[in-house]
Amino acid sequence: MDDIVQPLTPQDDGQPKEVKILATLVAKLNLADFQNAIPVIRELSISNETSDRFVNATLTLSSAPEVFKSKIWRIDEIAADSFRVIPGLDLVLDGPLLSRLTEAEMSTFTFVLEADDKEAESGRKEVARFEQIVDLLPRNQWGGLRHIPDMTAAFVQPNDAAVERLLKQAAELLRLSEKPSALDGYEGGPKRAWQLASAVWGAVARMKLDYALPPASFEQSGQKIRSPSQIADSGLATCLDLTLLFCAALEQIGLNPVIVFTHGHAFAGLWLKPEEFTTALVDDVTAVRKRVKLQELVLFETTLITHNSIPPFSYAVEMGTKQVAEDAESVFEMLLDIRRARLQRIKPLASSEAQIARVAVAESDEAPSLLVEEGIGIADDNIEVQVEDLSKLDPADRLGRW
Repeated sequence: MDDIVQPLTPQDDGQPKEVKILATLVAKLNLADFQNAIPVIRELSISNETSDRFVNATLTLSSAPEVFKSKIWRIDEIAADSFRVIPGLDLVLDGPLLSRLTEAEMSTFTFVLEADDKEAESGRKEVARFEQIVDLLPRNQWGGLRHIPDMTAAFVQPNDAAVERLLKQAAELLRLSEKPSALDGYEGGPKRAWQLASAVWGAVARMKLDYALPPASFEQSGQKIRSPSQIADSGLATCLDLTLLFCAALEQIGLNPVIVFTHGHAFAGLWLKPEEFTTALVDDVTAVRKRVKLQELVLFETTLITHNSIPPFSYAVEMGTKQVAEDAESVFEMLLDIRRARLQRIKPLASSEAQIARVAVAESDEAPSLLVEEGIGIADDNIEVQVEDLSKLDPADRLGRW
């Protein structure tokens, strides 16, 4: 094996010497992790604190219930007082099983180290054992910011059937507002990007959604996510459901959305120019404030869309901006840049709905309550769009910060 062997520094702390399996695993696992090839094992090593030498050793990993094919590492020798890093940590996960889960389950991952032993009847003996429980989450369960926060981008599903019908309504609102109905991303400049976001706001307003209270501390521990189709069918959404819906629609029309997490809350935003942060996760609120002040980034409060009297998009932007101000009552957690996450090869979660969802919207001949706003104060500098060639990116970049 092409592994790393290091001698251990002798320590006399009064504890018995033993062979240890040291493993760092993900705490949670779901379909989004599988589809984006997230490594289950982060680190794996063997620490032999004893004076014994072990030969023809095998390290076996299994799970119950079985979520991957058992894996065996073969080790010619484990020297006395040595530390060995184990390479080759890829596992073949059972994607269909993760896709079928409807409720969370626990799986026990078990490492067993065995080696030759002439005195044993079978000629082998167990040298060490290590077990850890990993939570298997259903496909619609978001693991929270504690579990690879970048993976939140996988729950932004621009190809969901409900998004297509939603964007049709946005185009109609543009036409009724006597503006070009083309959903053309950044081609028309920052002011046009604002208009498109305003049109999406008006289209979602037609869905007449009701607010659903999320679980306590959802931003850290996670929650079940309603897809755009499920939101359209039920008419219910939490703040995160709404944020993901808006981000999906904005991404589908060629804009670069962001998600902002504060303590106990989430809301959306978008770049008014074809830009993105240098990292998918931004935990420095001053960097966000700077972009907002420069009118490069717009943040808006998504839950206002569930009010009986839905305010215009400009008011939602005003409320979103206040939440990252220096005197904001809410505590800023982080911002997730969806465009940067896509550049890191985090793909949208595959949709489970085979049917075409019908979005509950007002009839087309009914006068819309929210027309598209102009974006007053937004500089109308029609800049040249630089499109990055994704094929030239190093796939290793996507897991750099993990």
